[in-house]
Parts: sequence; C-alpha cells; structure tokens
Amino acid sequence: MSSTDRAEPAREALDRVLDAVLYAPVGLLLSVDAPPSELASRGRRHVEAARLLGRMALGHSSAQPASSDDSADPKPG
Repeated sequence: MSSTDRAEPAREALDRVLDAVLYAPVGLLLSVDAPPSELASRGRRHVEAARLLGRMALGHSSAQPASSDDSADPKPG
C-alpha cells in the first residue's frame, strides 16, 4: 500500500471533520434559511470566498507601483 493510498482516506476523514466542525457552523451562521444538508457546502463556499478576498487584499496592498513616475513620489531636495 503506497502513501497516496493511505492519504486519500485520511483526507476524506479530515474533510468530513472540517465539514462538521467548521463549515457547517459557518453555513448556519450565514445561511439560516438553508436546509441542514446544505450547511457544510454553503459554509465551505463562504470560507473559500473570504480566503479569496483576503488573498486579493493582501496582494493589492503589497503591489508595487506600475510605473516609476517622479511626480507620484517627489524626491526631497
């Protein structure tokens, strides 16, 4: 049995635990009208959207200026 054969069941078990412990409560908080069978999938989508927005915000805030225009950053002197 290779390590990838053992990793798949472990990954599936981790996904089930995350669904129950993290994503379902997030889905419940943000989608009160959702049926219980959809809570984990809705919570997962909310968390993925939040992560994407966070990555975009971090990428945007650390971006360097596109051009080296002297009028945008005047040098003292």
